[in-house]
Amino acid sequence: MIERMAYALKNEIISVRNQLHMTPETDFNEVKTAGFIRKKLDEYNIPYFIAAQTGTVALIKGKNQDKTVLLRADIDGLPINDESDFPIKSEKKGYMHACGHDIHTACLLGAAKILNNIKDTLEGNVKLVFQPAEEGAGGALPMINEGIMENPHVDGAFALHVEPLEETGNIQIKDGPIMASPDDFEIIVNGVGGHGAYPEQSINPLTICAEILQKYHNISLKYHLPCVVTICSINGGNCRNVIPDNAVMTGTARSLDSQTRKKLMELLENISYETAKKYNTEIDFNFNILFPPVINHTDMNNIVKRSADKLKCINNIVILQNPSMAGDDFSYFGELVPSAYFRLGIGNVKKGVVHAIHSPKFLADENAFPIGSAIMAQIAVDFLETFSK
Repeated sequence: MIERMAYALKNEIISVRNQLHMTPETDFNEVKTAGFIRKKLDEYNIPYFIAAQTGTVALIKGKNQDKTVLLRADIDGLPINDESDFPIKSEKKGYMHACGHDIHTACLLGAAKILNNIKDTLEGNVKLVFQPAEEGAGGALPMINEGIMENPHVDGAFALHVEPLEETGNIQIKDGPIMASPDDFEIIVNGVGGHGAYPEQSINPLTICAEILQKYHNISLKYHLPCVVTICSINGGNCRNVIPDNAVMTGTARSLDSQTRKKLMELLENISYETAKKYNTEIDFNFNILFPPVINHTDMNNIVKRSADKLKCINNIVILQNPSMAGDDFSYFGELVPSAYFRLGIGNVKKGVVHAIHSPKFLADENAFPIGSAIMAQIAVDFLETFSK
């Protein structure tokens, strides 16, 4: 029944996605996006409230109130110029839905319509969370801090993310860590400037940056840590024959568990200070702690698998062997309740859907959209039936 309802909504889901795709917005500025979502919820006669400025939380009450499941879609775009072959382009130059959050939102709105139509059969409540700022400051924690996990209390949470490198009709899932903590850092290296012809009279901050970079590059091998450390920028100087007084390095440090995360922070700081000391100078080290890693709960993954098995539109459940070192603040929901985060294949080589997320050429196979709505709706039904007993 759910699958049939999802395919009956296919054109509507595509239309919703297309509308959202034209108006990408970022970091709590998703005003048009939030307005569009709320207009659709009004149309579906689903009550909602506002949280974290541009976030929206809708509630579908089932035939009993014992359990509540949360379904999340992130709604923000990226500051990337649209270079795709998609005929419907972003109306905002320099901004684009290059990570598929417009698809997440369209799929969740489709699931919302399905679940609202069968609410008298639901063994509990469904909270639909349309979350801002996943790509930047993070909207999950502000929404949680405003109380969205209560009234009614949430017992489990699920989210999907599109994957254009996986074929349409497949989903990807993994027990345990599936996404990393995407922390970042800044190192200000204070040197002593001078003439490029006489480096012995200066302390070249760029030399120090280069040494720190090399040492960071070997961290995972030297200390046998499941982590990624990448220097993404080095800025210093603006003249070919002048050694600058200082330079600034920035980068990202990603890990999959709290112990590795703590060890990594200590290593990065110690290496940078020790290197600066070697050159008889000082640095300012600033580590920015962002989202925790996304950890999937086995029982929640089993619900996703069971729901997928019920849908003929899902061909394969791909069990991932390795986690992604990207991050997602859905992890904050998973710290509070059992949760599962899985990927929806939207790839299609024949249609040219072969570009990774965050690519300016990002595309999606629209045949995947009703699958996304169907699996999210089916997961809600199956969770409530399983845990209301």
